[in-house]
Amino acid sequence: MAQIRHGQMASLSSEDGTVEVALKFKLNLPPEVLPKSDARAFDFLFPELQTQSDALLPESPDTVEALKRLGLAMVEQQVSEDSESATPAAYTYLGQFLAHEITFEKISDTLTKLDDPALMPLSLGAIREQFSNERSPKLDLDSVYGSSLRGIPVPRIGARLALGKVSEADGRPVGKDDWQDLPRTARSANSERDRQALIGDERNDENLITAQLHVAFLRAHNELIARGFSFEEARVLLRQHFQWLVIHDFLKRVADPEIVQDTLARGYNRFYMPPVERLYMPLEFSAAVFRFGHSMVRPSYHYNDTFPSATLEELFRLTAFSGNLNPQTDDGSDTLPESWIIEWEHFLDGGINQAQPIDTFLTEPLFALRNFAGSEQANEHRLAVRNLLRGYQLRLPTGQAVAAAMGLPALNTREMKAVVGSAQAAILQEAGLMQRTPLWYYILAESAAQLSDTLGPVGSTILAEVLIELVRRSEDSILLLENWQPSLGANPGRFTLRDLLSLAGVLNRPAEPINPLDDDVVSALRNGSAPSFAGIAS
Repeated sequence: MAQIRHGQMASLSSEDGTVEVALKFKLNLPPEVLPKSDARAFDFLFPELQTQSDALLPESPDTVEALKRLGLAMVEQQVSEDSESATPAAYTYLGQFLAHEITFEKISDTLTKLDDPALMPLSLGAIREQFSNERSPKLDLDSVYGSSLRGIPVPRIGARLALGKVSEADGRPVGKDDWQDLPRTARSANSERDRQALIGDERNDENLITAQLHVAFLRAHNELIARGFSFEEARVLLRQHFQWLVIHDFLKRVADPEIVQDTLARGYNRFYMPPVERLYMPLEFSAAVFRFGHSMVRPSYHYNDTFPSATLEELFRLTAFSGNLNPQTDDGSDTLPESWIIEWEHFLDGGINQAQPIDTFLTEPLFALRNFAGSEQANEHRLAVRNLLRGYQLRLPTGQAVAAAMGLPALNTREMKAVVGSAQAAILQEAGLMQRTPLWYYILAESAAQLSDTLGPVGSTILAEVLIELVRRSEDSILLLENWQPSLGANPGRFTLRDLLSLAGVLNRPAEPINPLDDDVVSALRNGSAPSFAGIAS
């Protein structure tokens, strides 16, 4: 087999010339660190760093204690309007919805506990053999259309997706109809089945904002059915508009838009190039880079005009019938009280709620997550500590090592100290982590060093390459169709989160009316003759 350098493509053809495989590996890379062949695997984006001890965090009890202290020092003491970013808060939860769409790992909860004083990194063998992605990494909306993680089919009524009817309460927002909740089971003495959300990924019921976003996807599908599309036509159409939204609205807001555009224009990646039959999920992405959204969470939100200061705890407690962060509920109601229907206008451009900036501080409620997966461990309840210890346990390379592997300049000590605050800087310096910085923490610090509200070069590049490649490998991918353009937004060739919510009928005051699809467009779709719908089966 011909050898190629890291980041280059090799094409191997079968005898009949029909099979092409994309390979990525380093010259002379030892076979024990080469990726295994498994379409649902987690693996390393930079496997060569696993052979370099100085590219990983030091293995010692001192490192574990330093990570705990660093995590605790990441609590945001005060939140003011001056500390808000320009990113609307809705994109915090679109990011969570997207994370649930493409990745879910559950085995780590059964391995070494984070409060174990002898916590050490797992072996490469344990990570590769025991960890698997329970979700399809493709952007195909299987969290909306697929069976739940427990194997329960998503309920349908003909071609429509089932919704839940809200319960009566004072304070329903103006202009909202009854069907604003997720479909749920009845009350049950079994807490895991009590009013469980019947959706493709029950984690979307962990907090009320993400649950209401999932409702919007269900309603958007039903609106397409009302416009005359079949179930499969509506699914393909919504899936493709979701892919566009992720790249051109979400990604270009949270990552450097020039890096995103360059990645799209280039048409291939330099670092994330999984083989054709092995769409693995990079651990550097799932356990570090894509957790940047944790720093964007606010302690409270102007949720609607009835609840102008809804706390994060309330938003978890009210909905998490099937969630993992706070499954405890009081007797409550059978479904969502109508007074807790979201007013999305407060979460979009021009609204009241802005996301917190991407930096090394997390809001205080994220340090007191109650009953996480039934755990009694203190560090499971402190999100920053949990992220740092999980990264150590999963052998994530340091931020500086990843930057070097990508050929990008790393933050120096002066730049790091300028953005992380004196308390965190002192811990980094004392523990020797200033030059060997945990990857998740480094991504946050790199973002804080930018003059914009986006991720820095390392974070932006990894985020853009992974998400764009996942779109490219997805069912009905818009990146494999020539000149695909969205058709469901207020403006031709544009589709944003606001357009999705307008399509779903959950905005009281949409900025512009949605252009209806006339009979000619529907007919063109079914005949496969409309340019925007190329490749959709009739």
